[in-house]
Amino acid sequence: MSNYGDLIQEYYVKKFRANAAQRKAEIDALKTPEDAKKFIAKVRARIAGAYDFPAEKCDLNVRITGSVEREDLIVQNVIYDSRPNFPVTANLYIPKKRTGKVPGVIFLCGHSGDGKFCDTYQAVMMSLCRKGCVVLGIDPIGQGERTQYPYEETLQTVTEHNLLSRRMLLSGDNIGTWRVYDAVRGLDYLLSREEVDPERVGVTGNSGGGTLTTLVAGVDDRFTAAAPSCYITRWVRNVENELPVDAEQIPPGVAADGGEMADFLIAQAPRPLLILGQKNDFFDIRGTREVYEEVKRIYALLGKEENVDIFVGPTNHGYSIHNREAAYGFFGKNFKLDADDKEPENHYFSVEELTCAPGGFSVNVPGSLTVNDYIAKRTLETVAKRPKLSPDALRAELKKVLGIGEVKVPTYRQLRGKYFPDAKKGYSRYGVETEEHLICTLSLLGELPSYQHIPESDVAELYIPNISSQDELLKRVVPQSRKLYGFDYRGVGENTPDGCDQGSREFFAYYTYDYHYASLALLRNESMLGSRVYDILCAIKLLKAYGNKEIVLTSSGIGQIPALLAAFLTDEKIIPSFGHRVRTWQESALSTRDMLPQSMGQFNILALTDLDEIQDLVEAGK
Repeated sequence: MSNYGDLIQEYYVKKFRANAAQRKAEIDALKTPEDAKKFIAKVRARIAGAYDFPAEKCDLNVRITGSVEREDLIVQNVIYDSRPNFPVTANLYIPKKRTGKVPGVIFLCGHSGDGKFCDTYQAVMMSLCRKGCVVLGIDPIGQGERTQYPYEETLQTVTEHNLLSRRMLLSGDNIGTWRVYDAVRGLDYLLSREEVDPERVGVTGNSGGGTLTTLVAGVDDRFTAAAPSCYITRWVRNVENELPVDAEQIPPGVAADGGEMADFLIAQAPRPLLILGQKNDFFDIRGTREVYEEVKRIYALLGKEENVDIFVGPTNHGYSIHNREAAYGFFGKNFKLDADDKEPENHYFSVEELTCAPGGFSVNVPGSLTVNDYIAKRTLETVAKRPKLSPDALRAELKKVLGIGEVKVPTYRQLRGKYFPDAKKGYSRYGVETEEHLICTLSLLGELPSYQHIPESDVAELYIPNISSQDELLKRVVPQSRKLYGFDYRGVGENTPDGCDQGSREFFAYYTYDYHYASLALLRNESMLGSRVYDILCAIKLLKAYGNKEIVLTSSGIGQIPALLAAFLTDEKIIPSFGHRVRTWQESALSTRDMLPQSMGQFNILALTDLDEIQDLVEAGK
């Protein structure tokens, strides 16, 4: 019996491979320094569009809440505001012996729950400080002292990032913007220090910190050198390898027109750049080497090929001693430090010594606001500015936003039926080809013999499931007055992706296959929700074309969202039947622990409409 669980995976592999081929042709066509400069300008514009930074920078409102010393360095515990009343906790490492201004380095933490307290990260910061740099290590949102859910460990780190971001997306924001902007404001603070030479400013980090190193150095020209570790590869490699990534690693729309991760490095050209990887990293080292060759080509056209290099450590994902010492050598060379690349012996500070905020949590800083406060503010402001459109105008705009074009009658395959002897019922099954090489399953509940073709009927009910139409409809009695179909749109039921496991096969998990493929759509400026609505519209067309005179559209659970949108957008006459009010996107955005899957939202949808408005129009027949 056919299984269509791998089709979504291959669907995106094809898209990203096509993206890679387009990009290779574009890179290969670059022949002169002017070609390279034009390409750099293009990628800078592309990545700038992914970030909606505040129009004005607020006062940093710097507070030094304590300090601790070693024989050769001082660490100051610092709090600064990256946005009004939004505190960032950081540790500033200052060498005691200095002659004039010295280089400054921003250190960005990976996805460790302890943030800047992490021993490995302390080792990097202390070592660079002992070699002559002032180093600012920043706690990321969701880690160290900056969790927005201080007493709920299950919601912290990557889970917290994704929970916050999926709610932000509904009003056109994303967690990547926040985390990059924290680093931009950290650079503002670092450059305000009299000890720091603004002509020698670097940034480094590993894993999630390698991500932020890549992103912030790509959008802020004040950095003069960057060394991202254990992040750089090609997006097509991540897709091929079924690798979900964190929310800030999905800059919206950047891959829509040939964009790649390498763009953030190319945007830095020809500033000194060291790409750090690991031989056995889950960020595919083949992609790391491919990115290096692509970036080196741009640097070579600019006459600065010597400014970019790659180092691959011999071990697994992580800022190993090999990668750390390669980074020390890189900064030592480019900052003209009188120091070798060996890591000195470091004695770590305790959590208590490095804590900045009251009780160890930034949310305890008096007068502070949280990310949740800001999400609520932006959500309500977005809704307040929403234009009032006529039903037809709204329908047209919604189709644009969801990426829904003309809907034609799809072809279908006759599939083998399923029979359940104990229940004395089963399914006729049809494979509906809503897109080329993408098949969704339509199942007709009944008794043997099964129908080989889609039968005619006076009334057909099309049921859109919560998770699986066959499992859910099996609990129903076979109706005599209508044909009862269940439709598994892409990503549910028989079309649930087989792979992309991250320790859970739970559809509603924060960090699993459904999130992964929705993120790939976001990266390409596409809509997973829009694709699902399109699938349902195709199923409606198919049933109508094969002689089903009336179609009653029903749904349950999470399936109510695409079903409601399909009921509003279809040009076929149907009978929508929704048993209760659908939870709105605004409600999801305002709920600090909302379980709405990212795949069931839409970027900046609240600027256009909400589900209660759509439901009112559907029920009124407009």
